[in-house]
Amino acid sequence: MELFNKIVDTFSKKIEYVRRASMGVPKTFTIDLALPLLDQPYHISGNLYYVWSAPNETDYIDIKVNKSSEPALRCVRQTGLITPFDKLLITTPVGQSGDMVILYGTESPEMLDVIDNRSATVAGLTDILNELQGDQLPEGPGAEIAVGVVQVQLLAANADRKGCNICSDILNTGNIYLGFDNTVTTSAGGNIWEHDLTPGACWQVDDYRGPVHAIATLAAQAVGVGEW
Repeated sequence: MELFNKIVDTFSKKIEYVRRASMGVPKTFTIDLALPLLDQPYHISGNLYYVWSAPNETDYIDIKVNKSSEPALRCVRQTGLITPFDKLLITTPVGQSGDMVILYGTESPEMLDVIDNRSATVAGLTDILNELQGDQLPEGPGAEIAVGVVQVQLLAANADRKGCNICSDILNTGNIYLGFDNTVTTSAGGNIWEHDLTPGACWQVDDYRGPVHAIATLAAQAVGVGEW
């Protein structure tokens, strides 16, 4: 940068020099993640590379700088490296899809730097915001389910669930025992349960998305079940 300042000493001259020399201008190339690669050489040069975009936050590539004998650096969206290179060797795993865009250039950090605030925006926090706000619609309408002396599944695993509520009918005459799989029993049947619903009692949870099973001490006990 000091040399550059010595060459051109005014802002207008610097801009003209940059215009003629194309200094600081970034370039991009695209990787098809659906095509697995193993140390595929990309003969490009610069001193900065950066994963500008990818279909998913978990998509990644492994990059070796200059030589195949160098250790691979795992790169996901919004990560990169400032180091001189004349070749990148890229490996992509099986099972990904879509395009990943890599930005690269020279003169970093003097004349080229990456400003990427996507992780600090509301758009980047959509999942967290949705979790805090809750759903406007339930995952399904509430339902009454009969529970007897043989276990039944009240809820299947649901990755979209934010919470669920299970209530025993106040007119029930028996207790209903809840568990997380089909091994659930009553207290008299083996003590494999995590919650006991007496008539009129409810159980609610907002941080569990797996299955819920139930068994009762008497036949034909009713429970109301809902999830959102």
